[in-house]
Formats: sequence, structure tokens, C-alpha cells
Amino acid sequence: MISYAAKHFHGQGSSTFPYVNEMAFLKPRRALDFCRDRQRSIAARGMIQVMHARTPSNQGLNRQARLCLLGPFRLTDAAGRERTPRSAQQQCILAVLALSADAGVSRARLQDLFWGEKDPQLAAQSLRTALHGLRRSLENFGRPIIEIDANRARLVPGAVQVDLLEIARDGITALPSHARVEPPDLLEGANINAEPFEDWLRDQRSHWRDRIDALLEDDLVAPGQAAPLPKTPEPAPDTRPIVGLLAPVVHSRSFQTLYLGEALTDRIASGLRDYIGARTYDYRNLDGGDDLALITATGPDLYLRLRIYEAGGELSIRVLVLRQSTQELMWSVDGGPYAVDRASTDNAEILVLVGEIIERVAQSLAQLPNCGADMPMTPFHALTAMFQLDHTSLDDLRGSLTANWDLTGAPIYPALLAYLNTFRVGEHWHDFDQMLVDDTRRLISQVEDASHDGGIAFALAGHAKGYILHEHDAADHMLDRAIRMSPHSAFCWDHLALHYAYNGRYGDARGASQNALRIGDHSPIRFTLETTRCMIATLEGDFDTACALGKRVLSRRPNFGAALRYTSVSMAHLGDTDGAQDCIKRIRTMDPSFSVSWVQDERMAIRSDRAKNILIDGLILAGAK
Repeated sequence: MISYAAKHFHGQGSSTFPYVNEMAFLKPRRALDFCRDRQRSIAARGMIQVMHARTPSNQGLNRQARLCLLGPFRLTDAAGRERTPRSAQQQCILAVLALSADAGVSRARLQDLFWGEKDPQLAAQSLRTALHGLRRSLENFGRPIIEIDANRARLVPGAVQVDLLEIARDGITALPSHARVEPPDLLEGANINAEPFEDWLRDQRSHWRDRIDALLEDDLVAPGQAAPLPKTPEPAPDTRPIVGLLAPVVHSRSFQTLYLGEALTDRIASGLRDYIGARTYDYRNLDGGDDLALITATGPDLYLRLRIYEAGGELSIRVLVLRQSTQELMWSVDGGPYAVDRASTDNAEILVLVGEIIERVAQSLAQLPNCGADMPMTPFHALTAMFQLDHTSLDDLRGSLTANWDLTGAPIYPALLAYLNTFRVGEHWHDFDQMLVDDTRRLISQVEDASHDGGIAFALAGHAKGYILHEHDAADHMLDRAIRMSPHSAFCWDHLALHYAYNGRYGDARGASQNALRIGDHSPIRFTLETTRCMIATLEGDFDTACALGKRVLSRRPNFGAALRYTSVSMAHLGDTDGAQDCIKRIRTMDPSFSVSWVQDERMAIRSDRAKNILIDGLILAGAK
């Protein structure tokens, strides 16, 4: 299978930004269909309001359709009649909507899930056709059960009973007796040829299998004993920051530009959740979700507004971040102009804009007074702390990450702990022994088996899999998945570049590193991206470039082990023996046993024999025999 990154590199990618495909947009003539969709949506909402007004609440349950996702997909109407759509794709779309919040799923997300690997223009057409067919197949239910508008699709709240949501709400009593012996898989027999959906389905199956297994374990009671009453623990207050997503202001009549505004807002929100752990309250959906009351009571910490201007076949984008307390402008970012026919969420230049926004919002949130010690540790905070490169602090960080994992069970924490183990090796902090290898393998397995939708966890775990376990093929799969999920992340591109460098794919490594450097221009750990470029240049034999980058990094982080190793090799090959030996001395203050055996014993994870010889010869010239 061709990887996502490789496919986009060899396809119609931008010549200035390798790997990234330029998404085409829907044709303008579909604007008429968009208007019809809006009219139908408004009519559906009106019908729902009338029905709610006329139907007593104690009879509402009798009018609900029922959707069974545990086992084979099955949909029945309020009278129990079989109404399962014949199309497997329609079934899977309904499943995605059913397991989403009341706010529903954006069109951009559905397109990515089911047609993300196809030509974007054909994918957009396929989405419209599928949603039209789904709407037709769900007619004659006596009440609307699905809402589709220009931005998103969702199940009408309260119109459909979903078996898995009943299990989540009511516990073991909602699990059918026949499913308690051997619980079936979610969407048993589903077979859709779409890798992003397969990833989603795999994660959902793992998540619900774990929940059901936990319910069954709790239900096991010794014979003759009554089951103890469950104790409901007091929920810990959620101290994560909140970003309010205001509706985009689009100065255009083009449906394509309206779609871009929604898709960009979705991508920024996804990146903020993945990187800084932010909750997002979506003001585009006035109905809100289950936590609407909580969020509106506390208020967002800041608001984010997107403005798009179209004129003369070009777009300009402005993103404004407003302070919650005073509604004053904190800062803004401008991007463009972009050609209308090339503007998309996968456009090279727009990804750079998205990366800057996510980094700057993360830094703004980190500086807020309420983002203190009681807030769960996020990738942003953990990575910033790791790259301070203080061994005592790294020990403390390990304890904090473990405590956060115990408290939340979130898969980002074993991913961060596995990544921290690469510091224990690479920063001359710990012996490279079997205990470290076993611990890393255990942590990575927790990431692989968990349900999550952020790319950073896969990048963290994928790097550890390649660098410590030397399982490069598996690492390739995880890092490719990270890029598919988070193409806006400099961190993900940087670790894909490292992976390519370890495996001797230097052209690909340079391209991925270039992406990382452009997207991560505002990152507080940008020097690590420059270190990766230094490593690639060293392994290619471009010692002048490697030396210049290495010296710049070491001026900011004098004890950065990776920069010291590769800079010493490059200096030695250029004849700067004194400079190379000084680097080795600084390494040996941290690790007195450091020598050329690091390369010979595979501790530097390099697979190319030519690259190994470059490292060995350079280290010998630098005095690290």
C-alpha cells in the first residue's frame, strides 16, 4: 500500500510544499443544490418543532426509531418494521452520525472518512450523492430522523434510540442477554473500502469492546451474594481550556468558499484538541451538545473567528482571536492571497497558516491565569518541558505523565511516556537495556489498542517504535497515519522526516523536514526541527549545512545530545577537529561511556551502511573511539 505522504508527494502536490495534495472544489453549478438543501433543512426543523409541540413527552419514546450497531447494522421504525438501508455505505454514515455528539459531523469530516483517498472533486460529488440517497432512504418514518445542511449532518436529537448509547447510559441492563456471553463487534460484517473509515471503525470497536467488557466484569458476583450498589464517584472538575468557535464570516457567494470556511474551522478545532487538549464550543451549532450548560456557564477562555474575502479569483483569510473577558482582539493572523481553485484545507500555504494559528492559540492558552497546575498535562506542555533537556525535570515529568494517565486513561499519556523513553536513550540519560525496550513496547501497545482521533499520539508512538524497538515497517504505518490525521502538525512531519532519515530515504526526509520547518515557524521547540534537518544533512554528506544548523541549535541548547552527536561528525569531516572534540567532551559529561559503539550497536537507529560509515568515521576523527 502506498503511504498517504508518499502518494501526495508523487501526485499533484504543490511544487513548493512536497507531499501535500491540492484539493479541488465542488463546481459552482452545485450552488442551486445547496440552496435546495438549505430549504429542506429549514422545513425539517420546522416539522420537528411542530411535532415536539404536539406530542406529549411521555409518548415520545413510542415514536422513536431504533438503531442497532452492536452486531450487524439494523434500523427499524417506531412500529418495529425493518428499515435498514441496503447500501453498506449509507449504513456506515448513519453509524458515524449516531456515535457523534448532537452537533453532528461536518461535511468535511464525512468526506475525509469515506472518500479521503480519492480525487477531492470526485469525493465531494460522492458525498453529495450519498447524503441525497441517505435522505431518500430515511423518508416515510413519520418524523424526520436526519438533518443535513450546507455544513454538517446529524441525527435529530431524540428521534432515534441507539443501542450503544443506551448501554453507555443504563449500563449492563441495556445489554441484550444473548450479547453477554460473547459480545459481537460493532458493525459486524461492515466492509467499506475506505482506510480512514476503517481506522475510525477499528478505534470504535476497541472503545466499545473495552466498555462492555468492563460492564460484564462488574456484573460478576459470587453465587448467593447480592450485587453491591454501584458507587458513583464525584466527577473531577474539567479544567481544560475552552475555545469558542464563532461562525466564519465569508465575503463570497461561492459555495466552495463557504465550505472552506467551515472545513478550516473544523481543522483548527481538531488541532487544538489534539495539541493543547482544548475543549471547543461550536457557536455554529446553536443547539449545542450535552455539555452546553456547563460551557456556557463557565464561558470560553477565548474566541476564534475566521474571515474569508474573495475577489478577482483569489481568497484572503484572516483569523482573529478575542479575549473572553473583554471581547478585545488579542491577535490576528492574515494569509493569502490564494487562488480560489487551489484553496483547500490540504493546500500547502493554508496548512502553514493553520499550523501558526494552532501554535499561537496554544501559547495564548498556556499564559492564561486559569491554566495552572490543576489542568491535565497536554502534548504542548509535555513536549516543551521535555526539550528543556534537564535530566532531573525529565524524571519529574515521567511521574506527572504517569499520574495523568492513571487519572484519565487517555492514550496520549502512554504515547508521551514512550516518547520520553527515546530521551532516556538519545539524551544520555539511561542505559539502552531490555527493561527500557520492554517498557516502550508495553506503552506503544496501549496507543495501538486505544480509540483516539489525533495524529500526535501516533507520531509519538511511531517514533519510539522505530528509534527504540527498530520496528521500522510498523513505525512507517503509524507515522503515515499521524500525517493523514494531522497534516497541519509540524511535530508529525518532523518525526516522519526522522523516520525517513533512519531508513536512508533522504529525498523524502528533506521534503518532510521542509514541511515541518514551514508549519512550525512559530513553535517554541522549532530548534528541534532544525536539529532534524542537521541530521539529514549529515547523513547525506552535506556537512556545511549540517554544521551551520548544528551550531545554531547548540547556541540555544548547548547540551542537546542529538545536535552534539551530528554536529561533531560534520565538524570532523570538515577538518574542524577542535570543534568536534569539544562536542564529544560535552557529551561525555553526560555519558562518560559514549563512543563509536553507539553506531555499531544500532543505538542511533541508522539502517544505511553508507550513513553508518559517515557516522563512524566522523566520531573516530572527533576522538570518540
